[in-house]
Amino acid sequence: MISNYDYLVVIAYFILMIAVGVVFKRMNKNTSDYFRGGGSMLWWLVGATTFMSFISAVTYTGAAGKAYETGTFVFVVYMANGVGFFISFLYFSKRFRQTRVVTAIEVVRERFGKANEQFFTWMVVPFGVIHGGVWLYSLGIIISTVFGVSMEMTVLSVGITVLVISLLGGSWAVVASDFMQLMIMVPVAIVMAFLSLRELGGLGEFMNRLPTSQYNWSELADSKIVWLWFIASFCKQFFSVNNTNDGYRFLAVKDSSQARKASLMASILFFTITIIWFIPPMAASIMFPDISAIESLKPLGEKAIDGIYLAMGIELLPVGMIGVMICAIFAATMSSMDSTLNRNAGIFVRNFYKPILRKSATDKELFRVSLVTTVVLGGLVILSAIFFSELEGINLFDINMRLGAMISLPFMIPLTWGIIFQDTPRWAGWSTVLLGMLISYIIQNHVGPETLLEFIGVDKPWSSRELIDVMFFSNVFAVIVICSTWFLGTRLFRNMSPEIYHEQVGEFFVKLNTPVDYEKEHGHKGSDGAQFMILGNMCLVYGTFLSLLVLIPNDLIGRLCFVFIGGIMFVVGFIFKRKYRKSKLEI
Repeated sequence: MISNYDYLVVIAYFILMIAVGVVFKRMNKNTSDYFRGGGSMLWWLVGATTFMSFISAVTYTGAAGKAYETGTFVFVVYMANGVGFFISFLYFSKRFRQTRVVTAIEVVRERFGKANEQFFTWMVVPFGVIHGGVWLYSLGIIISTVFGVSMEMTVLSVGITVLVISLLGGSWAVVASDFMQLMIMVPVAIVMAFLSLRELGGLGEFMNRLPTSQYNWSELADSKIVWLWFIASFCKQFFSVNNTNDGYRFLAVKDSSQARKASLMASILFFTITIIWFIPPMAASIMFPDISAIESLKPLGEKAIDGIYLAMGIELLPVGMIGVMICAIFAATMSSMDSTLNRNAGIFVRNFYKPILRKSATDKELFRVSLVTTVVLGGLVILSAIFFSELEGINLFDINMRLGAMISLPFMIPLTWGIIFQDTPRWAGWSTVLLGMLISYIIQNHVGPETLLEFIGVDKPWSSRELIDVMFFSNVFAVIVICSTWFLGTRLFRNMSPEIYHEQVGEFFVKLNTPVDYEKEHGHKGSDGAQFMILGNMCLVYGTFLSLLVLIPNDLIGRLCFVFIGGIMFVVGFIFKRKYRKSKLEI
């Protein structure tokens, strides 16, 4: 299944990722550097990490399996991300940067007060561990099958690698590794799509042979369910992208203008790359209508559907490129995990340890505590992934969507509206979250899908797909409508909070709407040249390595695939080196 060449590629990839952490270690002088790169990163770095942090191994496992079953239906979630980031480009991203803080929960403190700071800290950190466990478990499904090792060993090895990267280089290493991972993932996705279409005889033949259920969504479920699920997905992703907690990525970018460019880059990537990503699993529904007949997926048993992308890679990729695909899948999970790990460590240290445990702590002490916290949180993520691996019959895509609707959505709503509407009392934040979680609990445990399907007039018999989807969109609509009404309604009780609180919020909004001038505020131009130089060198080195894999015995198409992937990275490296030389001349 996997050759020595593939092992070589994977080993080289891990060496590259560790090297990123080592190289960027010297750029961390304080907690601001460690958790947000000192707010001096360029837009293309932050745009890459923004996109990558919304991609995980679920894309290659649960979502690919969903594409095999439902075709274009799965596109909705990723297109909704594209729309969300375009709205961020228009309004939110520059305002997140203009808060001028180090962690997202510091925004909560300035907007809602210290009590909300602690409440949201202990909402974000534990659930971040749970999400990280889901992502790591998703990766374990594929890697344990390919390499024939236990799930526990896979989870440990990948988890420790992510931990080392985050520990050594902080946010600089996290963001730089995300960029390098993007440079691997996108070309691999293009190659996989090309080879899939080539196998079927071209795009026209692919379209002609595609099962009608892959684009005629009414064959999947009742049309009312389909459209309600569609609308709910866009509504949910609007809040997922544009809330203060997830806007932390833009705290690292250099200024307001570059924050907008970063969000636009993420939007464009979601609108383009997503479509390319899901061509292979859709092609697999034509090539392998009976998934049980795919030999390489038999070790996965009931979870075979989650390995369909891997099966297509084994079927189509030339010798040595399965290793590159494995690196792309590694990249998907590592990018989500390292971002979350670094963010949550920052929140714990700056929003709990310093204000509650050690108010007099120096920045040097906070930096040491940051390292310890990163290790502890990384260990908890690994343990949660092992826990998920022991559960039977869970669907990765659905559990990811359910977690988002039930847990994440309630606290996203006040963190989104709070950036727009100013005159709410202090208790508006935490009360909205508790109300939303109560609503989710009632819908999930005391209403049930049958009642909801009858309410919207869907005829029996109900499919399992309809039972799952109705719970998702009902939860989303109920939480968004009721929680938004509650949050905005609290404006009527503005006077329940002291006037000094509203004066502080007013000062926060003045800052929120004041563009960032990096050079004026910091007294220097930043580290633009160093970013171009370091990433340029890494692209040149790894691009050269991938291009040399053309020497592996393959047919002409196989060799050209390596030229394409390595060539893209090499060209980007060359461009960055030119930008670096130009920046030196300008100095």
